[in-house]
Amino acid sequence: MSMQELLHLVASLEDAVDHTEGKKALRQFGFISCTNTVRLKRAPFYEPCLIVVLAGRKVIFDRDGPIIAKLGDILTVPGPASFDIRNEPEARNKKYRALIIPFSHELLASVARIHHLDSDPHQDAVVTLKFSGDDLLLSAIKHYLSSPDDAKLTLHRLMEILLILMKRNQALFSYVLQVAHWSQKVRAILSTDLARSWEIETVCEHLATTESTLRRHLKSEKTGFRDLLSELRLATALIMLLQTAHSINRIALDCGYQSVSRFSHNFHKRFGAPPTVLRENMSVSE
Repeated sequence: MSMQELLHLVASLEDAVDHTEGKKALRQFGFISCTNTVRLKRAPFYEPCLIVVLAGRKVIFDRDGPIIAKLGDILTVPGPASFDIRNEPEARNKKYRALIIPFSHELLASVARIHHLDSDPHQDAVVTLKFSGDDLLLSAIKHYLSSPDDAKLTLHRLMEILLILMKRNQALFSYVLQVAHWSQKVRAILSTDLARSWEIETVCEHLATTESTLRRHLKSEKTGFRDLLSELRLATALIMLLQTAHSINRIALDCGYQSVSRFSHNFHKRFGAPPTVLRENMSVSE
C-alpha cells in the first residue's frame, strides 16, 4: 500500500460526492488541497485528529518548535487546541493534499481500556505526534476509508488505526487529558444554528444550568460564552472555505455575519489572511 494509492482512493471518494453545491467534506473525514502555500494563525482543532500528508508538506508550530510532515508522514493533533500551520505544495506539481480523520477522546480511552494499554502517570504533555506511514498503518487507513455506510464497522476500523498508533507511542494517550467538557457542550448547542442570535440564557436552558454556573465553568476552561461563539463562527467559516466551494457571502451569512466586510475583517485578524486570499490559494477541483 503506497501513499499514491491512498491519494487515488481519496480522490475516488471525492468524485463520488454530490457536487451540486460545490466541493463538500467527505463523509466522516475531510480532504484539504491547495495550489499555493497557505499559512494560518492559531488554526483551531476542537477534537483530536489524524492528518495524513498525501502530497507536499505540512508544518505545525507546536510549543517545542516546528513539526514538519512530508509525503508518507502521519500526524496526530490534540484537541481542543490551536496551532500556527503552513501547508506547502510540492515544488514540481504545485499540489498539497492531506486527509483529515477526526476521533474522539472517548474512543481513544476505549482503545486503551479494551487492549490494556497503560498510560505513563508522568506523561502530561499534550503535543502533536509524528508517525511514519508503513504498510500496516496505511492498510488500516485504506480499510477505514473503504468502509461501507455502517457506523459500527467504521468505528471499529478507526479503533484499529488508533491501536496501531498507541502501541507505537503511548504519548497519544495524553490526548484524553485535553477534554474541555463545558466548552464542548456549549459548542454542540451553538453549532446547531450559527446564524442565530444566540444569548447565554438560551444555552443555559438547553443545559439545565444557571448563567453564573455556566460562566464559572467556562472561566475554569479559560474561555467565555462570547469568545466561544465568535471562535466557533470563524472556525466553521475556515472549514467551509477549505472544504466547500460556497461563496464567501454565503459562508459569512451561514456563520452568523450580516456584514461580509466585518466577517472578512474578523477572519483576517483571527487567521492572518483574508478569506478571499485563502480561497484563491485553495484548489476546489482537480
